[in-house]
Amino acid sequence: MSSSPSASSERRPSPAVGVTPDAPGPKATKAVERVLLTGATGFVGRHLFPMLSERGYEVVGATRSPERARLAFPGREFRRLDVTGRLSAEAALQGCQAAFYLVHGMAGGAGYEEVERRSARAFSEAAARAGVSRIIYLGGIRPRGPISRHLSSRLRVGEILREGPVPTLELQASMIIGGGSESWRIVRDLAARLPFMVLPAWLDHQTQPIGIGDVTFALARALELPLPASRALALPGPEVLSAREIILRTARLLGSRPLALRVPVVTPKLSSYWITFITRADQRISEELVEGLLSDLVSEDEGFWRLAPEHTRMSFDAAARAALLDEQRDLSMRARVAELLIRTLSFGAIKRVSSNDA
Repeated sequence: MSSSPSASSERRPSPAVGVTPDAPGPKATKAVERVLLTGATGFVGRHLFPMLSERGYEVVGATRSPERARLAFPGREFRRLDVTGRLSAEAALQGCQAAFYLVHGMAGGAGYEEVERRSARAFSEAAARAGVSRIIYLGGIRPRGPISRHLSSRLRVGEILREGPVPTLELQASMIIGGGSESWRIVRDLAARLPFMVLPAWLDHQTQPIGIGDVTFALARALELPLPASRALALPGPEVLSAREIILRTARLLGSRPLALRVPVVTPKLSSYWITFITRADQRISEELVEGLLSDLVSEDEGFWRLAPEHTRMSFDAAARAALLDEQRDLSMRARVAELLIRTLSFGAIKRVSSNDA
């Protein structure tokens, strides 16, 4: 499950990534003092940990390998957690008044949906036994059309948690923009490495990407909201964009102007192989994420943001710039030189085409 640390998940986020002026917010209330953060070494968890600490919460990270987590993040508290086991979860939850459920098993291979469902049930039951007052779950938005296996599983996990004995607030987001996000890494690598793009028609489907700083603000703020009963709220970004627009705007932020050709038919399966070849993404994850783009992922309303009018969300360009800076640290010198060469050739090709047309 994704709560275990990995080489890519243990890097610390840049302090500048996703920071907004109102991020610190009010101090923690006495009702919740200690929180369990599952997925603490993952993409969202490692950004959320410092924000919760700044708000005055005592944060306990949960992972399958606390020894590795302590080496990666010295000074933080970690407990061992196997989310598939109720007893393990109950032990990790002891003394905590609230818990963040940031676990998903998409990278676990075949059968991960059943593992996700079993884990959610075990965690919900353990939270009730440990006296936890609320669970906050970061899920996915329901598509307006065919639903992918990945999104279907995430929505089902949200339903299981909300049907459980502990009041649960589910925040439903689409693509999260930030260094370390699998979906963002695909966008970033495509934009940086392709001087010429063949963009399939299904990239016209729309979504509402949201910056990691806005996501962590919402998660932390969710601890302070009244929650008499479980509920689900959309967590949309401020702009509605097609996947095509996201890629091309990211390319412009990188200083690239790729030639783009729209084609009516390129299957998602074929696209996933192409994405794996070009980017740093895993083949299995690429296929799952591409399937999620076959429908619009647009919220019907402002959802959570109606309850937090004090917060101004980052624009796509601002969130993307911060994420690009954070991702740059992971690139080898060889990759940086290659990508710079690609952008230079791309710009030269565009100039030649423009000159010939003139």
